[in-house]
Amino acid sequence: MLNRRGVPATARDFRDGEPRGDFTPGTGCALATAQTPKGETMSKKFLADTIQKSIEITGVGATALAGDIIEAIKAEIVQTGRFTIPEFGAFSVRETPKRTAMNPRTGEKVAVKAGATVRFKPSPALRDAAHAALKKSKRKAAKAG
Repeated sequence: MLNRRGVPATARDFRDGEPRGDFTPGTGCALATAQTPKGETMSKKFLADTIQKSIEITGVGATALAGDIIEAIKAEIVQTGRFTIPEFGAFSVRETPKRTAMNPRTGEKVAVKAGATVRFKPSPALRDAAHAALKKSKRKAAKAG
């Protein structure tokens, strides 16, 4: 069991049998509060670190688990053309038609083959959370500036 600092919990971390601070065993609190450092993209390492903080697992095990999750999502998208994560959103495969594009350097017209791409549609809960975060950051910027 890990405490809120991400180290193994000790008797000092509990008062009257209840955990102190924001640590609540089994609730995935590390996953719920994890944030990527500003300006960085989410990566497999970030997922592995978050998994490692959330449950008692080694770094190698967390990295393997993150890789397995990503591979399972890929396999499901390839097999069915769709993958949904409740409260997060849905990934779906969309066909792209063949078209004519222009090379920006030469201005020459180029034929682009038909293909497929993966689209993401956020769930209403994720969309609302993102909208609330945007409004909050705008308020902060207005107060500061």
